[in-house]
Amino acid sequence: MEIIPVIDLMDGLAVSGKSGNRKEYVPIKSVLCDSSDPKDIITKYKKNGAKKVYIADLNSIMGTGNNFEIVKSLDIFKITDFGVKDRNDLENVKKYSEMTILGTETLNDVSILKEEHIILSLDFKDGKLLNYDLDELLKEIDKKMPLIILDISSVGTQNGINVELITDILEKTGNPIYIGGGIKSEEDLKISKELGISGVLIGTTIHNGKLDLKKIIQKYGE
Repeated sequence: MEIIPVIDLMDGLAVSGKSGNRKEYVPIKSVLCDSSDPKDIITKYKKNGAKKVYIADLNSIMGTGNNFEIVKSLDIFKITDFGVKDRNDLENVKKYSEMTILGTETLNDVSILKEEHIILSLDFKDGKLLNYDLDELLKEIDKKMPLIILDISSVGTQNGINVELITDILEKTGNPIYIGGGIKSEEDLKISKELGISGVLIGTTIHNGKLDLKKIIQKYGE
């Protein structure tokens, strides 16, 4: 199981917040790093054993600019959500990141789900998949495409993973599954590994020190 740390970018800085309330996000404070400079945080991630990072370009997602060049400059394998809506968006951003996320929050052209080097993010808020019917969407995708189950309502809350939601999707598809949002404790990682989850996206609990990034990568990482 991969342990993939998260970095949210806004106005050139790494930021943190809760439940997708992006206007309330603030520069990150972390036990890992006394800086909110994305390059400094990525350096710390790598020193603690991270091989990949999940990035959300919040400006691009919200339509208030972008952090493309910063993303490109980060020296690590990047899985990035740029808020892609259509093929034109995908063509504009795919050169900045090793893998591009297509999230149901913003995607309006399902035909680009056939493209290479993409991951589909199933974006849930208040228990509902944003903008799509789950069963219909799963019919559209290749069975090898990685999927992210992103519980936006739980981001930054440390409320624990939504086992019921994850289990329901696992029963519907054999695709590789990654999960993000609400990681509370090591118990969530144990459960995820037992369920056969391919990877866990983790942010708040490594920055506030509740979980040690190096230790959980050594214990649960591939």
